[in-house]
Amino acid sequence: MSRYCRSDLIELRADPEKGIAYIKMTGPLQKKDILGAFDAAVADDSYRSGMNRLWDYRDADLSALDSAAIAEMAQYSSKFPNGINDAKVAFLVGRKLEFGLTRMFAAYASEMSSTVKVFYSLEDAEVWLIQ
Repeated sequence: MSRYCRSDLIELRADPEKGIAYIKMTGPLQKKDILGAFDAAVADDSYRSGMNRLWDYRDADLSALDSAAIAEMAQYSSKFPNGINDAKVAFLVGRKLEFGLTRMFAAYASEMSSTVKVFYSLEDAEVWLIQ
């Protein structure tokens, strides 16, 4: 686990059959929590290069983030190598605030080789990631 990622904020699991790494975050989150979770997810023993990622923010509060933090996180994630950046990334949200912020991330990240999409439904996100 990353030194910047508190274990009470994140749950990681991978499904090699589906080729999806699930990253569930809960509670109020800061930029450093999310960046730490990204590092922890791709460094986890269960993560395999090329796995798509599903970020579950349904129980998270992203209200502490602003557009500058979102832009910085998109820039940070763009620096990772192929096998990490050329995967699909789904954001699963439960509120309009998180929907808007993750859509903003997708817009900033549009120059990355990852394809990013936001969902309210776990099933829809998984179907899109597997396609």
